Amino acid sequence: MHYIVEYEIAAILLSLAVLFSFFRKKLVNTRLTRVFFTLVMNVLLTASIDLFVIHLHERILVQHLWLDYLFNEIYYILITSFSLVFYDCIRTTLSGSIIRSKFKLIRYAVPITVAVICILSTPWTKMIFYFDEQMQFVKGWGYQIMYLVAAIYFLSALYKIILFRKEASASQRITVYFYITMCVISVVIQTINPKLIITGFVASVSTMMVFLALVNPTNYFDKETDVLNLSAFRDVFAQYQFRNRPFRIIGIQIIGIRNLIETIGLEKKTEILRLYTIKLKAACGKHSLYRVSGSRIYVFIPDDDKTEKRIVDNIHKIFEESILVGDFRISLTEHIAIYKYPDDSTALADTEDLIRSTLSSIYNEAPCTVIHVSQKVLEKKSRELQILQVMKKAVRRGDFYVVYQPIYSFEQNRFTTAEALVRLENDELGEVSPEEFIPIAEQNGMILQIGEFVFETVCRFVLHHKIWEKGIEYIHVNLSVIQCMQEKLADQLFKIMDLYNLDYRYINLEVTESAAIASSEVLMDNMNRLIERNMNFSLDDFGTGFSNTATLIKYPFHTIKLDKAMVWDAMHNKKAEIILKNTIEMVKMLNMEIVAEGAETPEQVEKLREMGVDFVQGYYYSRPISRDDFLKLLNDYTERRKKYD
Repeated sequence: MHYIVEYEIAAILLSLAVLFSFFRKKLVNTRLTRVFFTLVMNVLLTASIDLFVIHLHERILVQHLWLDYLFNEIYYILITSFSLVFYDCIRTTLSGSIIRSKFKLIRYAVPITVAVICILSTPWTKMIFYFDEQMQFVKGWGYQIMYLVAAIYFLSALYKIILFRKEASASQRITVYFYITMCVISVVIQTINPKLIITGFVASVSTMMVFLALVNPTNYFDKETDVLNLSAFRDVFAQYQFRNRPFRIIGIQIIGIRNLIETIGLEKKTEILRLYTIKLKAACGKHSLYRVSGSRIYVFIPDDDKTEKRIVDNIHKIFEESILVGDFRISLTEHIAIYKYPDDSTALADTEDLIRSTLSSIYNEAPCTVIHVSQKVLEKKSRELQILQVMKKAVRRGDFYVVYQPIYSFEQNRFTTAEALVRLENDELGEVSPEEFIPIAEQNGMILQIGEFVFETVCRFVLHHKIWEKGIEYIHVNLSVIQCMQEKLADQLFKIMDLYNLDYRYINLEVTESAAIASSEVLMDNMNRLIERNMNFSLDDFGTGFSNTATLIKYPFHTIKLDKAMVWDAMHNKKAEIILKNTIEMVKMLNMEIVAEGAETPEQVEKLREMGVDFVQGYYYSRPISRDDFLKLLNDYTERRKKYD
């Protein structure tokens, strides 16, 4: 029989072209790339051996019959195993898992095992093929077993596509549908015309589609920096995880690159990233880089202290030097987090969270900071998420409430003002400290809602209880940094106070110096509008952070609140005492009132009185207390005053 082998030759050429593309770019060593390499080699060997077998058929001799049997068996094992490797390629792409269950492994291996046994026993059983007396090739009674095995794996691939249809891309689905359809067509064609050898060509075309849709090297590389990407990192992690051997990951966060966009533009930023990744490649040697986000890069290394130290030292040296980009000389810094497998975590998702959260937690630390990842970071993140979820429902459920801390006037010898403070208490979390939930609220935009709730609660309290009749001149209400940045802040506050028909003079707004600097012009405009309506402002926490006298000059503050740390230091440190005394004198000369926070002992109170402080706020007089307790305190104090008078 004269076979038409042109399609088989085309299959070889097409497979070689795919192999060339496969090796042209260095691929990350993952299970998928290894399975695909097996697939394309299967097609190449199958087509090559098929041509050789056809050549043997045409020149078969009795004395060489064993050779014909041998190569036919190899051919049929290869062509049958193609369906298994194709299924494995699809399964690995979609689920990414490695079969560990004994039951699944048996189910996975049984069909191909049965087929191989049938093929290898053929010289004696004539099950798959044999040569008749005229030395003609004849298909055996069990030839259909190979079709059955192929059908099992192709249908398994189809099942996987259906099972993961939401995760599978259109190209992945088309690849499976196309190949199964083409296999059926090729079998029908070859059954009708046995001389036309077309199955190898169909397999090679399908392999090319798998390469383009699933294994394309560009899927694993970051387009901007030409290093491996997050997908590659996850695949390689799975390989290390499967081997279950210790390894480490160096997480590198490049600091400062976000701030460059406005200065040098997005295009230059990409160039800078590319230059730094080139330097990092050299620093890490044979260990590949993985760019997992904008300015975050990971490196897998062995579980070895010397390797870690060498690479970390090399990375530090890179960031010690500036780089020239156009007319700009750029200097960036880095933070490094070290992860160890399996000590720190074993799951991929936990590992990613752990490294990312650790790097985020040290974002404001000094350059060149190196830290080992900590589960406490994840615990903190989990806690923050819990608090965020609670806060989203807190206003509606009444978990937020306002307490008041009285402020004592030395001149009037009584409580004349108080500071309103927000608190959060939840059945699930209990009482949550403001130091914990306020930063979370600021980061997630909820601080505006909380600020509005506090302001409205205070307005309602002031009006309902007519606190001016109890000697309270006004209530201090804190403004967050985000509130100070709102252009329509004054309008929002006017709207709430007008709703309760409240005199504006009963509210004093507290602003920190950092908030004033962050919202300079916007805050100034709002302050002027509010002061025109008889509201006053206090500068909170003076004595910490910037403590810049320029702030006192620029903004029309009515009151300065001295931070408790400044007060406490002055009680046992002569230099701090001198600074506090001179600060008080300076503020008094500017005709501003002074509130000293953190007074807790009689000695502190007396010393502050001697220094000329106007008001004192602290635990010596009262902790922050509920609305009812605050009213009771005022009533009791008034009654005592009457008896004393």
